Amino acid sequence: MAELSVDSVSLARRAGTGAVWAAAGNIGVRVAGIAVTAAIARILSPADFGIFAIALAVHVVVGSLAELGMGSAVARSAHEPEDIAPTVTTLSVGVSLLLGAAMAAFAGPAAALLGVPAAAEPIRVLSICLVLTGIFAVPGAQLTREFRQDRIFLATAAGFLPANALLVGLALGGGGATSFAWSRVVGQVVTGLVMVACLHRRYRPGWRPAAVLPLLAFGLPLSLANLVNWSLLNADYVIIGRLLTETQVGVYMIAFSVAGWSTTVLSSVLNGVVVPSFGRVLGDAELFGSALASAVRLVALVAAPVCVVTVVLSRPLVETVFGATWLDAAPVLSVLAAYGALFSVSLLFANVLVAVGATGRLLGIQAVWVAVLVPAMVVGIRVDGLVGAAWAHVVTVSVVTLPLYVLAVRRSTGLGLGAVPRAASGPVGAALVAGTSAFATSLLLDDPAAVVVVGGALAVASYAVVARPMVRPYRAAFRRAPASAGDGLLAGAGR
Repeated sequence: MAELSVDSVSLARRAGTGAVWAAAGNIGVRVAGIAVTAAIARILSPADFGIFAIALAVHVVVGSLAELGMGSAVARSAHEPEDIAPTVTTLSVGVSLLLGAAMAAFAGPAAALLGVPAAAEPIRVLSICLVLTGIFAVPGAQLTREFRQDRIFLATAAGFLPANALLVGLALGGGGATSFAWSRVVGQVVTGLVMVACLHRRYRPGWRPAAVLPLLAFGLPLSLANLVNWSLLNADYVIIGRLLTETQVGVYMIAFSVAGWSTTVLSSVLNGVVVPSFGRVLGDAELFGSALASAVRLVALVAAPVCVVTVVLSRPLVETVFGATWLDAAPVLSVLAAYGALFSVSLLFANVLVAVGATGRLLGIQAVWVAVLVPAMVVGIRVDGLVGAAWAHVVTVSVVTLPLYVLAVRRSTGLGLGAVPRAASGPVGAALVAGTSAFATSLLLDDPAAVVVVGGALAVASYAVVARPMVRPYRAAFRRAPASAGDGLLAGAGR
């Protein structure tokens, strides 16, 4: 195998370090977030969670357009972004201000249209977050471009503490669903300011006419794809809100948030590492193919065990973490856990398409995804309520979305993807061993907390033993610069 250049070695080192920080940071924040959510679940009602879920759905769908997808143009740039960053700043801030004002103005009609009028006030508060997204788009992209996930983690942790302290205080004071919204505003302000403080170079708004059309050509399809994607991710909340009740939306929200544990961890790794990494190795087909297979294995190493163990322990997990009030979420979670793993893989392929600049194909896939999911969701809810809604996700992503992503990546890169299933098979096998250990524990113990603790510990131990040979190449890459194209985050699946 050919030796890597010094630049490729440096890239692999920085990508590996960035992946470690992104994963470790998100695991830490996620664990802390679970603790906060568990506490809030005992203060607020499922209906409060449902109201906020609807408000958040409006925010993330509209927010997907806030910076026109141009932050990724800065993040994926192979050169210093001074030629485009001021223009991106101007566009991002301007668009986010317009969208934030519109979101606040139409909060009442939107909430009524979605069948949850009580969501109007949280929607108005979240419009502030929309404006902040545009303001901090370029600083976040700069840190991502330089693989400074350590600084991003620092900013996230700094925002987490005051945001969740405020959340608990407002919830105890009777703030209801709006407590969530104000906590997000505070967290985003602190996080953004810390990111700005971590930069060595800051860009003021500017305007370079020659950069506008190329930026729009790249950013608009990506932004529209994000719009479709976030509409897709929140269509279930909207449909459930219209067809069922606020309480059922809240139950579904808890199940979905737990099912997305692996996706939450992986999303920062993929968004923060895959786009800049793959964008810089486009000229080396061998290295690109090796990196893709290795990235699939990395995703599977995280997503597969989380999926299997969550399916096995769904009921005791929900009862232990959130309380008996939320037990209706358990059967929904057991289905959505599989969706979480499948979505993690689809997220990887989406990031690859962004990295190679195929945002038009990404938009097409997202549009098909929504077009299939919405009617499937309606049918699923009619047939089996919340569990039917969960199955609509699983069937759509496995039968429609993933095959389309694979086809699009093949056409965009010209690569054969035969190594991809082989890369995922080992982690899946190890996850099944871990799931068997957890299931055996659930048969022997009655106390839900004991099942979660003992079963989880045995699952982790068994998975660590079986998966250790697969993890070793990544550990070696994170400790030192790789010596060949078979090492590190850019490792080949055949190693």
